[in-house]
Amino acid sequence: MKLAAKLILLFMLGVLGIVALFSWQTIRRQLRWDEELRANHVDDVVGALKPAIDDAYRNGGVVTIQQAIEVTARHIPGQELRWVEGVPAGDSETKITSRKVSRISVSDQDGETVAHTFVPLEIDGSQAGGVEVSQSMEHHDQFIRDSMIASLMSLLGVAALSGMVIYFGGVRLVGKPLGQLIDQVHQIGEGKLPQPPALKRNDELGSLAEAISQMSRQLNQQQNTIRHTDRLGTVGTLAAGMAHEMGTPLNVVAGRAGLIASGKLSPEEVRQSAQTIKSEAERMTTLIRQLLDFARQSPTTHTRIDLGQIARTTCDLIEPIADKSSVNINLQCTDQAYPIHGDATQIQQVLTNLLSNAVQAMPEGGTATVALQRPQTSPGDRILVHVTDHGRGIPPDQLDHVFEPFYTTKDIGQGTGLGLSIAYGIVQEHGGDIKVQSEENVRTTFSVSLPAADGPATESAAAPS
Repeated sequence: MKLAAKLILLFMLGVLGIVALFSWQTIRRQLRWDEELRANHVDDVVGALKPAIDDAYRNGGVVTIQQAIEVTARHIPGQELRWVEGVPAGDSETKITSRKVSRISVSDQDGETVAHTFVPLEIDGSQAGGVEVSQSMEHHDQFIRDSMIASLMSLLGVAALSGMVIYFGGVRLVGKPLGQLIDQVHQIGEGKLPQPPALKRNDELGSLAEAISQMSRQLNQQQNTIRHTDRLGTVGTLAAGMAHEMGTPLNVVAGRAGLIASGKLSPEEVRQSAQTIKSEAERMTTLIRQLLDFARQSPTTHTRIDLGQIARTTCDLIEPIADKSSVNINLQCTDQAYPIHGDATQIQQVLTNLLSNAVQAMPEGGTATVALQRPQTSPGDRILVHVTDHGRGIPPDQLDHVFEPFYTTKDIGQGTGLGLSIAYGIVQEHGGDIKVQSEENVRTTFSVSLPAADGPATESAAAPS
């Protein structure tokens, strides 16, 4: 809207300037034309009086000339004529000071403007005097006032009409579309990707809207690629822990299978050994399926999911790594549902990053706590997830930077600095918030707040499987 207002203002100033200049030039030309008319009229009057003045001057002198002028003036209404004696009349009140036609306009005591035109005359080769023609400028001044009022009204009319046209045109064609594009850019900045074109027009603004939409699609693809890469890095860590964790069930399977093959077991012992082998095989299958599901790149789809079930699955996935580091995972989650709208794989990625960081923060072992809370039960409440470790903590001067890309407090080679940044972006996309509180060498807590969804979560969307 500000750009449209500036365009309107600039156009208005240009229109006002052009109309004002045109009006001034029109009045100026009218004044010159009126002055030329008066000069020609005076010349005609004096030219008509010249024979009578010459004859009166030769026969009777000044008195006779003045009488001849007065008689002639009676036939010319609205004008006064008088004879001005020449230079030889030294005792005359009015003397000739110029031998050229001169004009002057003065105001009388009533404020009325009178134009005086003096025309010098030569009689028999000598400067005998001149004729002064005086005429009222009342009609002339009224004409000027009317012209100025008409110009001003035209100026205001053109300005008002132009302002209305430019305002509505600017708002509808420029201001409103720009506002839509700005809102879309803000949504992209908030992580709402991808975005369709906000405008469908065959002009520059339409091209800009299409370019912004294409940019949002490319950002979405790059964002998904970065998240997938981060998941693959986490998968490597999880695989190492799971390889250690799967050693025990494999040893159990091998031992039971050997006993069965020896033929020394009774039928009941064989049946029990087979059940043990089946149980351990299912346990390994579950771990492998969870790892593959976590590593799989899938399109983002927000459905109703159970945050509690995702937390349980994530804890099971991280448990082999935690055991290897002598870290105990304490899940504080009731049997009630914690429904939210979101993507199960992405939410699991957030919890995996936070829980992995908690385990790595305690190299000498300890307890990592994952606590789920639902403070309210009314519609529109939020679900909280707190991941707490009792490791070395984060220095106060680094707390404001932990969610920045490529920023890490880990040693070189132990982290890329993208995990918390990606987790922050995922939480923001789900309409939530993530914060961190830390006391050095005491505890560090990452708190995730997500909007709760009303109603039960569907079985298929409870957690990635």
